Amino acid sequence: MNRFSDIDCSFKKLTPVYGFRSEKLVTIEKALEPIQSQIANLPYYIQIAKNHCHYPSEHGLTRDESASIYIYTMEWGEQSLYRLLNQALRNENRQLLKVWFPYLKLFDTALNKLPTVKEVVWRGITADIGKDFTKNQIITWWSISSCSLSVNVIKGFLGNKRNSTMFLIEALNGKKVSAYTEYESEDEIILRLGTEFRVKSNALDHPNGSYVVHLIETDQEHNQTSTLVSSINQMQLTTNQISSKAKLNKWKQDAITVAGGHGEGRRLDQLSGPLGIFIDKKKNIFIADFNNHRIVKWEYNAYEGQIIAGGKGEGDRMNQLRCPTDVVVNQKNHSIIIADYGNKRVIQWMNQNQQILIDNIDCYGLAIDKHGFLYVSDCEKNEVRRWKMGEYNNEGIIVAGANGYGNQLDYPTFIFVDEEQSVYVTEWFNHRVMKWRKDAKEGIVVAGGNGEGRKLDQLSSPKEVIVDDLGQIYVADGGNDRVMRWCEGKEKGEIVVGENRRRSTFFLSTIVNTFNGRRNQSNQLKRPTGLSFDDEGNLYVADYRNHRIEKFEIVL
Repeated sequence: MNRFSDIDCSFKKLTPVYGFRSEKLVTIEKALEPIQSQIANLPYYIQIAKNHCHYPSEHGLTRDESASIYIYTMEWGEQSLYRLLNQALRNENRQLLKVWFPYLKLFDTALNKLPTVKEVVWRGITADIGKDFTKNQIITWWSISSCSLSVNVIKGFLGNKRNSTMFLIEALNGKKVSAYTEYESEDEIILRLGTEFRVKSNALDHPNGSYVVHLIETDQEHNQTSTLVSSINQMQLTTNQISSKAKLNKWKQDAITVAGGHGEGRRLDQLSGPLGIFIDKKKNIFIADFNNHRIVKWEYNAYEGQIIAGGKGEGDRMNQLRCPTDVVVNQKNHSIIIADYGNKRVIQWMNQNQQILIDNIDCYGLAIDKHGFLYVSDCEKNEVRRWKMGEYNNEGIIVAGANGYGNQLDYPTFIFVDEEQSVYVTEWFNHRVMKWRKDAKEGIVVAGGNGEGRKLDQLSSPKEVIVDDLGQIYVADGGNDRVMRWCEGKEKGEIVVGENRRRSTFFLSTIVNTFNGRRNQSNQLKRPTGLSFDDEGNLYVADYRNHRIEKFEIVL
């Protein structure tokens, strides 16, 4: 069980809880002192929360208030604080709650300072309880309800289990806590204890036994309900996703150059052989500028970039890089993690301070999953390993590759990790993409794998791979100057952007461009490498031999 599936299914009518509001505001240590006997090592967890919570806070939370949210989202097993608290909130014996009043006062005070959101949010449980909800039924969730703005976060927790129930909730008084939680990427919204809902319609059921239940939070102050227009669109989108009939995205074929594009060079408006790229929530682009031995950050709509790592010439000093291949941003501490390929090390840069995380590794690709684990591909040992963030004094755990038929890789480069911790790996020499499900003993081919070539069932020296919310696989087909999309289980892919060189128009346009002194048109790529989506679904491509980053806008 996790916070997002800790749901009361009993429909019990309980006495409202409000006595905690008259409690005195105290420190988190004092607030949790009455329940210390229920949780082993509680002072240790409190200290972790105070050390890692979001503080200073732009919303004016004290460190104790911020820590009260952080510790609620921490997971340490059956004695996790949120589990015990919610069990007490659902218990008919309200006297058991009194020991929680000081903490509830602190937690509630913290939530009061955060923005209130009116959004569609999601929860889910691995049980087929959808049939128990009927149109216009009024229900109350007496415990604290953790929800997510992202349906994919909930789907990730539910996994592929049948007979599950997802809740689409029109929230009126949600509190956006994602920046204050242990896992910021989960887009968490909290609904307070005792929130009341009306069931909008009978549950939507699907052949595999799963349900979608549509709830509307009631406005208890005005005895009204809100009908958010966006929920209708979101409901339709979810229905399409669940039934696997969602419309495939398309992108404009003429790209916009958003970084570089001024020829190969070292100036701040130039790049030289860009490889891996990372797009953050502000649409800033982080680029592994391979031949310039640096990492460049290109802010949204900026004319030139800024060097944030390396740029001191090729070398192995702590402030230098040698042929970096990939870069990711740890959203938790805003550090930059770099695959310093030429120096055989994974290095972290944070506030101009450098730290070697992993040494003596032929690193090429990097990924961070939603739980904060770091994944690194080793192109010489032909494997992918995983490390727990902050714990690098070990050899890591092999999650792809190693020995045995079906497990072998041949020069793995870029990697992607999805919500279910499945690992996707591109193989340069085998011209394919492999997928390893979590804890799988061998991988499966999900793109290419039919030898090197230009056909729609082939790849040529593939580079970066990314997977969208619907599980569709996108590959930078480097040797074919195109980006391909594969739906898992399909024998052939399709060209998303870039030119297929089998078409005579490709050669004609190339000749014309050369004659006119232009190396490429906006609908052409030369050895695409890095791929990324922004939060609007626009596709970014590192155009390696054109020394630029191209943005292909999504067609709505």
